Amino acid sequence: MIMCESTVFLEENGAVKEVMKDVSRIVIKGEETVLTDILGQRTVLNGITLKEANLMSHGIVFVRK
Repeated sequence: MIMCESTVFLEENGAVKEVMKDVSRIVIKGEETVLTDILGQRTVLNGITLKEANLMSHGIVFVRK
């Protein structure tokens, strides 16, 4: 099995910042987005929407609503 982790970025006020590396799972529950990395560490973001998921470069960009 090939591992396909991604790096998650957040665009806010015109700036893009890295939020988390090696993300293996993203779960969206209403306004809450839960990112989980390959070691089980979690980051919770609220009030964001998906802007772009580039699976070739393993980059996922969310934007603050």
